[in-house]
Amino acid sequence: MSIFEKLLDIEQKYQVRLHEGENFKQALYNDRMTDADDCIIDKIELIIKHYPDSKDIQLSTYQSDDTSEITFCYAVVVPY
Repeated sequence: MSIFEKLLDIEQKYQVRLHEGENFKQALYNDRMTDADDCIIDKIELIIKHYPDSKDIQLSTYQSDDTSEITFCYAVVVPY
């Protein structure tokens, strides 16, 4: 199952809306995401567990810039 199918499954299973930011989409499509698919899903489920009343979740990234020695791009998940 692809990450996109997993995200749709999360929306249906928990009745939440995932808002994918442009940087998040680009990192997934261009295979630049450092986090594994399961790690992203775990982060989303953790937010759902700790903020059960929040039905909107923002997906974004925290990524390295040109000054970083190591290139990274982590998923950031916050209640919206």
